[in-house]
Amino acid sequence: MTTRTFLAMATGALAAALTPLASSASGEGASMPEISLPKPMKHPALAGTAEELARLQAAWKGAGPAHELVAGVVARADKLIGKPIAFPPRGGQHNQWYQCDGCQMALKTVDDTHHQCPKCGKVYTGEPYDDVVFAKQHGANLRGMTDAAWAWAVAGKKEHAEHAARVLLGYAERYRKYPYHTNNPKDTQGKSGGRLFEQTLNEASCLATQIGPAYDLIHDSGALGDQDHQAIRAGLILPMLENLAKHRAGKSNWQSWHNAAMVWGGALAGEAAWVQRAIADPENGFHFQMKASVTEDGMWYENSWGYHFYTLGALTATAEATRRLGLDLWKHPVLRKMFALPARYAMADGSLPRFGDDVNTSAAGSASLLECAYQATGDPALAGLLPAKANWESVMFGREPGTRERPKVEGSEVFKGAGHVILRTRGEAGLSAALTFGPYGGFHGHFDKLSFVFFGYGRELGVDPGRAASQAYRLPVHGNWYKATVGHNAVLVDGASQQPAEGRLEFFAAKEDCAAAVASCDAAYPGVKHRRLLCLTPGYLLVVDELTAEKPRRFDWIYHNRGSAARCAAAAEDGRPGENFPGGEYLNGVKAGVTDQPFRIEFAGDEVTTWLTAAAGPGTGLRTGDGVGASMVDRVPLAVITRQGRAVRFAAVLEPVRKGGKPAVSEVRLEQPGEGLRVTVQNGGQAEVFSLGSDGKVSVTSGERRAL
Repeated sequence: MTTRTFLAMATGALAAALTPLASSASGEGASMPEISLPKPMKHPALAGTAEELARLQAAWKGAGPAHELVAGVVARADKLIGKPIAFPPRGGQHNQWYQCDGCQMALKTVDDTHHQCPKCGKVYTGEPYDDVVFAKQHGANLRGMTDAAWAWAVAGKKEHAEHAARVLLGYAERYRKYPYHTNNPKDTQGKSGGRLFEQTLNEASCLATQIGPAYDLIHDSGALGDQDHQAIRAGLILPMLENLAKHRAGKSNWQSWHNAAMVWGGALAGEAAWVQRAIADPENGFHFQMKASVTEDGMWYENSWGYHFYTLGALTATAEATRRLGLDLWKHPVLRKMFALPARYAMADGSLPRFGDDVNTSAAGSASLLECAYQATGDPALAGLLPAKANWESVMFGREPGTRERPKVEGSEVFKGAGHVILRTRGEAGLSAALTFGPYGGFHGHFDKLSFVFFGYGRELGVDPGRAASQAYRLPVHGNWYKATVGHNAVLVDGASQQPAEGRLEFFAAKEDCAAAVASCDAAYPGVKHRRLLCLTPGYLLVVDELTAEKPRRFDWIYHNRGSAARCAAAAEDGRPGENFPGGEYLNGVKAGVTDQPFRIEFAGDEVTTWLTAAAGPGTGLRTGDGVGASMVDRVPLAVITRQGRAVRFAAVLEPVRKGGKPAVSEVRLEQPGEGLRVTVQNGGQAEVFSLGSDGKVSVTSGERRAL
């Protein structure tokens, strides 16, 4: 069935189709108003209600922080008036191409056609490098257009509307003329490409958040004549929608953005069937996404906080537009769960665990989305996450900003659907740790089963690499480090990365001063069973691993910790990077050694030093050095502990200590008294004993006291 046939069949049926969906959106069978597209449509129709625009206009005429915020947008728009608009000769390209192939580092722009590696000095020119700069130029044009449209809406200066109109008409004239391309310059036929940008994803995002709002805001300004409206609809909006329609992405953040664009573009083009498709398509629409793409906890299936919030951007654009058209998607319980979940994951520094392809995500970084969700739902759990300073959405919704106490996240918790355990204990260090055992996250997931992150004293200690800040998805460093097992706090088997796998939680128990979790996985490495215990006390994190294999294997226990260096007296000889596993080529400053004795590794830091104290094991290989962080030049100290055999065990304590302090843990002993394991930690003058039974259950005693 062609897109046009689908639209012809669906046009006029929107209200009838949405009636049952509206009833089910709240999950409670509540009736919701039918949605229709009024003809003629009064603009703005989706960008803001009359009441919301009136608040922005009042802020513009008033004084104080709200005025300054709105005035800043108007001032930016003022600078555009009368200036020529530079339209690049073709569409933009993905930032993943803007790296040196040899050094795997982000390029520096010399000019529009020359791009230099800051390390080796090599200069790149032509496609696809020039096209990355074109993408930035397109982005600047669209941002300026959006600023100008909002400036018109709040300040009423016709020149602002005229600038936005010039950008819209410029792209309407060029969109079909720009060559079709994808994020792979060698693939000119793939269904995921576009003309203005290299992906249906990017085109959908700019249609839903920039082109759609700008056109809606200036629609009735007088800056556009009848022929201009026809040109924008026929030359830009509908061709962009038709391009999106050919790429039915299903369970994907791409499809969430496609849906948002179909709501905005369809409504503004006056074709209701696009709105219906965005919400009701049984294999792609909003309701399908809520059913198929979100865990029972409310986590987006890719198990990455970066992509969780990225998707929430699309869902918010959809929900806000349909709210103003009369359909309240904010009542959907799954969408509410997605917003409520992040507050329960917060680590010691306020950030969220960097699992999967992510950089440094926090709830505070998505203030505009939180404002929309709070306005629509009134969920008190979101109130403490809202910013103390005014932002565009707070002014629009009439929320008076003020200093709010951030919600203090306490206690430990299991998220079964996402497959995460968060451990927290009370104490001066404010320790927290997160363990991942859940399903593989697909393209943006990592081979990191049973890995963990560790936080204390208000900062990140144990590091998950996330992804490169430059989005180096195409480069070897992404597959061989960021996504690979070696880049995580995990156990590597025979130097190879895990296979995509899902683990299982065997045990969880928590009190204020002690929290423990046991998870296992036997699918990441065929023929290998791995069980990991994390036990968090007020002063340290104990990590215990038990691995069994059908034949002798080599096991590399890997840990990455923020700091200036990793030092170990038992690893004093110069080592060679890359000698034992793929990804080793990214290590620097390698020191190596072998020991049968207990050992200690110092991860030196300016304010907090983390001490790793480990139990002995025969023929233990040790390596220290540093690996890749947010980029090739951001270095993170690491330690690799190697043992071989059919049954191998590790036990290590990670203890953060403030500057000038000394570690309290002096010894870690690992024993096997029959079935199960027992670890004794000498913590100051007290022995703390951790017992892991063959059934996965854990008990903890501290001196004479049963701690867990």
